[in-house]
Amino acid sequence: MTLTPGATLGNYQIVEKIGAGGMGSVYKAYQPALGRYVAIKVLPPQTAGDPSFAERFALEARAIGKLRHPNIVTAYDFSQQGDLAFLVSDFIDGGTLADQLGTPLPLEYVLTILTPIAAALDYAHARGVVHRDVKPQNILLSHDGTPVLTDFGLAKIIGPGSGATQAGALMGTAEYIAPECASGAEAAGPAADQYAVAIMAYQLLVGRHPFPSDNPISALMAHVHKPVPVPSTIGVPLPANVESALLRGLAKKPEERFARISDFVRALGAPAPPIPVASLAAPAPSLPPTAAQPPTPSLPPARPRTLPPAEPTLSVSTDVRTADEPIESPPWWRRRVLLLIPVVVVVLLAGAALARERIGGGGATVTDDHGNTFASATVVGPGTRNGTIAPAGDVDFFRLNVPANTNIVVELHLATLQRGYIALVTSTGQILDEENDVVGRVGRVNYTAKDAGAYFVRVGGRADATGTYAIVVTTR
Repeated sequence: MTLTPGATLGNYQIVEKIGAGGMGSVYKAYQPALGRYVAIKVLPPQTAGDPSFAERFALEARAIGKLRHPNIVTAYDFSQQGDLAFLVSDFIDGGTLADQLGTPLPLEYVLTILTPIAAALDYAHARGVVHRDVKPQNILLSHDGTPVLTDFGLAKIIGPGSGATQAGALMGTAEYIAPECASGAEAAGPAADQYAVAIMAYQLLVGRHPFPSDNPISALMAHVHKPVPVPSTIGVPLPANVESALLRGLAKKPEERFARISDFVRALGAPAPPIPVASLAAPAPSLPPTAAQPPTPSLPPARPRTLPPAEPTLSVSTDVRTADEPIESPPWWRRRVLLLIPVVVVVLLAGAALARERIGGGGATVTDDHGNTFASATVVGPGTRNGTIAPAGDVDFFRLNVPANTNIVVELHLATLQRGYIALVTSTGQILDEENDVVGRVGRVNYTAKDAGAYFVRVGGRADATGTYAIVVTTR
């Protein structure tokens, strides 16, 4: 059944149809009682003929309704009207992660997407809820780029035999289903969600699906039997630690994957091991065993030197040159060092002048001045810290280490930066408080940390805005 604009479903007025898939059709609707727009997913009509659906729907819907996480779409209502079962949730119109696929994306950007999604999934898993249908189409993006997971637990609500996957009694989407589920496992566990996240990570970093397929059956067979193509062997070189994390997250056996999805994402962002210094030194060239050694040049015999008579009151040099002896030049290596000294001095002076120009302004390009990731965040304490958003799109991270039961207040004061945003987040990317549109005024985030540890402040510009700012940190 297709709902037309203007139709009423429960307490909601249908505005337009905005999507459709194996899990049902999605509509934008208006809720007059609260004056807001919502998203309504109408479940497939096959559910009406399932005698166990009503009970399963009620149990699972209550479990999903209890999930409260900034990166999980909030569910408002679960209901049935006649033969139609539907779910009502937040309306987010910033597109989906599927819109980002097609070309390899920078690791730093991929981590900003996957870190909060991993935190959301781990949060749900700790409460006994498994998503079962993680895929790019189910990750919505708000206008500021925040990823939000939708359709949580919907595969289980709809259940086997509903046509959700076009693959018999399997739950989920064939392109992202874990090998153990494709092999007929009765229940999907947290490791199955991790496998789907690893598939998405591969797509984002490599620019293609590891098992491209034209139909669901061949996709399922590939998950079970085909080895994962190593990115570096198909023309997409990635750091060794990133490849290693991808291959472990895509392991065929669930017990060989990471303990949690956040562990997988952290492994993707872990710094590459340093290259041993010894391996950087060029080996000394050796001559072949049969190569003839060049003859050693003969030196002229040393000229005998005569010393003047010793006098008890004077110290006399023993390096005396006779009148007809030529002046000896310094060795070649010393002459080269003497020639290099002025060059080095000039380079150092030029570098210092460039640094002063960048710091002092005067029309020069301003470079990034703070860390752009959790790992490189600038450690700060109570007080004021100045920063610069440059180039456009720059994001600055600051790290606060606080004891338990600490109230954190951070203010963003705009200087030459015209538009900006500030967020207080955990190390997993969970947003604790944020202000997304600071224009010509002070933005503020506030949070009471019950647990001791590291908390992060994220500051960025809006669109192509660049300029300077200051943050004021207060803890008590």
